[in-house]
Amino acid sequence: MILRSSSFRVIAVCAIWAASVAAQEQDFASIQGKAQAGDAIAQFDLAKDYIGGTRVARDPVQGLAWLRKSADQGYFGAEYALGYMYLNGAEKLPKDEHEAAKWFRKAAKQQNKASQDSLAAMLAKGLISPEEANWRATETTAAKTPPQTLPRTLPSPPKDAKGKAAPFSLGDVETGLSGGITSKRMTTLVQKFGVDFRLNAVARKRLADQGADDSLLTTISASKRSL
Repeated sequence: MILRSSSFRVIAVCAIWAASVAAQEQDFASIQGKAQAGDAIAQFDLAKDYIGGTRVARDPVQGLAWLRKSADQGYFGAEYALGYMYLNGAEKLPKDEHEAAKWFRKAAKQQNKASQDSLAAMLAKGLISPEEANWRATETTAAKTPPQTLPRTLPSPPKDAKGKAAPFSLGDVETGLSGGITSKRMTTLVQKFGVDFRLNAVARKRLADQGADDSLLTTISASKRSL
């Protein structure tokens, strides 16, 4: 277990550094100040410090939070890093090829070669559909095909190998909320089908950012998970 955890840490740090661009050396306080002011590159650099434990005590929760802030502003380095980490399930993120493909597409559109190559490799392995791998398409077109995306009007969980409704993934719940499903409706669905992830600090923040209320978060926390 220790080896597995260490391996994921190496993956996460490598993903962060692989996506970075050359920048002038700055002290931690300077980077932190710029990040808090909304600078996407500084947010990315701050994420590297927290995830890698450089210039500050290692704190992957803080690191992922800053990485997401940077990615949400469209910085390709953070987008690639998130894609890589979702692909490998690094730093306790749920392993989710479709979520990884979403972030790789965003970076690929900015001509990030590593993301373009990652999408091609995932397609070759059958992990994603051709539509998901097509970074040249608009997000509206690409988003129609992921098999675990919740429909806006009639959400339902994916099926397992026996045809039985499977629990919702973190990506399912997040997509449902961002697509207009209310917390009340999602609470009912989670009570019925359950979830397959733990409500850690990162997941809680992600869902709260999409509008999840306390009732939904409590229901998810108490939900039985598939093993």
